[in-house]
Amino acid sequence: QPLKISKECSQYTGQTPSFCTITESNLAAIPAGTKILYYGPVTGSPLFGSSTAVIAVGNGDTAVGYCVTYDTASPMQGTCAFHAGSGTLAGFQAVVKVTVDDKQIYHWDGGYLLGTDKAAK
Repeated sequence: QPLKISKECSQYTGQTPSFCTITESNLAAIPAGTKILYYGPVTGSPLFGSSTAVIAVGNGDTAVGYCVTYDTASPMQGTCAFHAGSGTLAGFQAVVKVTVDDKQIYHWDGGYLLGTDKAAK
């Protein structure tokens, strides 16, 4: 399934955890307002980010993955891969390309599986 998420990171500090907030999502299980928490190990480097990421919808509805971003690339680029979820995100798997626009809104574009969906071979 296609996955498109936009997030803003005005409250991201580089501390552990830091977070961004989803502003738009095409997946109802991950609504606007959801926090994405970043736990490192590299969250404060000006060159790149390398971090465990947790999509925290609330009430035990979470997804866990890993993001790597090349922040000084022109344009900035990165990838996040999610491999586990709980609650409404049980069975969540996703791989997304990370980009940022000129308004500093980050975009995740990729695909996902949720629940008992089977990967196409």
